[in-house]
Amino acid sequence: MRTLKDDWLIQCYMDAVHLQLDPEFIDLLLEEIHRRSTNPAFRRMWMAVSHSLWGQKAAAGAVLYAN
Repeated sequence: MRTLKDDWLIQCYMDAVHLQLDPEFIDLLLEEIHRRSTNPAFRRMWMAVSHSLWGQKAAAGAVLYAN
């Protein structure tokens, strides 16, 4: 996971949520996102994507998938 580029990690997370992949895999991706969130450049990228319309749809999918 640590060798994934930042943008690939974010894309992988969004795709995993959209495709409703294994929740344990999604949790691993989120753990890595959380670990990288101390990096200001990564945090800006994550915030931009997660606040976009596409990111909001993925987040909504994650909520539906969790329930």
